[in-house]
This record gives sequence, C-alpha cells and structure tokens, in this order.
Amino acid sequence: MRGRAPPVKRSIASLVGGIAIALGCLILWLLVAFELAGGFPGWAAIAGGLAFALVVGAWVRLADL
Repeated sequence: MRGRAPPVKRSIASLVGGIAIALGCLILWLLVAFELAGGFPGWAAIAGGLAFALVVGAWVRLADL
C-alpha cells in the first residue's frame, strides 16, 4: 500500500553543522586568497569565497538530512 512518506524531521545539528562548515570554508578560502595575492585579494575573490561557502554549507545541511 502506497501512502505519503512521513515528513523528514529536520535536526538542529545539521543546521549548525552546515553553518560551521560554511564558515570554515570561507575562512580557509580567505586565508588562501590573501596568501596568493600577497595582500588584499580583491572583492571578486571575496565574493567568490562567500558564494562557495554558501553552496558548501547548503550542501552539508541538505546531505545531513
């Protein structure tokens, strides 16, 4: 008998984990960008790091469900 699947219970741990991983990715991205640029890397590199961190954080959040 096919019925509706029970709703997925979202845990606060996956949210906190996604935020922590995104923050860690952003920090590592910025550290590498500052090192490669020899100073301030530019706003494009910072925006790219922010976009990358958001995507990775969202992926971790959704994969953990």
